[in-house]
Amino acid sequence: MIRRARRLPSARQLQLEGVLLAGGLRALLLQLAQPAVGHGVARHSAFETDPLGRLRGTLAFIYVVASGEEDLVRTVARSVGHAHRPVVSEEGAPVPYDARDPALQLWVAATIHDTAIRIAEAVWGPLPPALADELLVLNGHLATELGLPEREWPSTRAEFDAVFLAASAGLRFDDVTVPVVRALVSARATPRWLRLLMPIYLRATLGTLPALRPALESLEHGPDLLPLARRLAPATRFLPRSLRTLPARRILAAARSSR
Repeated sequence: MIRRARRLPSARQLQLEGVLLAGGLRALLLQLAQPAVGHGVARHSAFETDPLGRLRGTLAFIYVVASGEEDLVRTVARSVGHAHRPVVSEEGAPVPYDARDPALQLWVAATIHDTAIRIAEAVWGPLPPALADELLVLNGHLATELGLPEREWPSTRAEFDAVFLAASAGLRFDDVTVPVVRALVSARATPRWLRLLMPIYLRATLGTLPALRPALESLEHGPDLLPLARRLAPATRFLPRSLRTLPARRILAAARSSR
């Protein structure tokens, strides 16, 4: 029997695939569970008052960096750097943080890469080593464009896995960061359909993060996100790429027009 070759997006195309948005909450929960990131977000972010605005800003940075348009990348990176400047803990804070800390920049980019790989492989199957290597390099730009020295981003998948595993050992939620997660799931300042969807989305996402479940044990657990993505994979692959990348193209268009 002749097996048809898989039609895989390129690494840059993968970064713009709309299906990766399914892992957005997973990446965010991993970020919030890093105490310094979580406390910085709790003290300085606008999750409760403007969650969609914060999401658009994050996606704009990711998609602009993925586009590789150097002038636009520099403009957006400066804007993000300016926003990060005041995100510094007070002296004597129980959990010190500084959004410009390279270690935190690395962790945020690592959560995005790890999640992107998981979703991509749930939809397209295991990525060829060369494609996975290229995606690792490209996603590293999310940190290096904000100041992380390039030598500090893992250069191989094995090195990335080791760095990610070591950093994951310190993850936890506490009485400062749990309310941020609850604000996310309540999604008060969002359309009604999203408020109805968020608890289901959170429960599905928690299925991929068993180590973080105990801190959020009051939430019911639903179907895991990755098996759900695998069941939907045929329909996702059938869609034309113009539809699969529509969110990315719209956000990129807005970023270009705002220069």
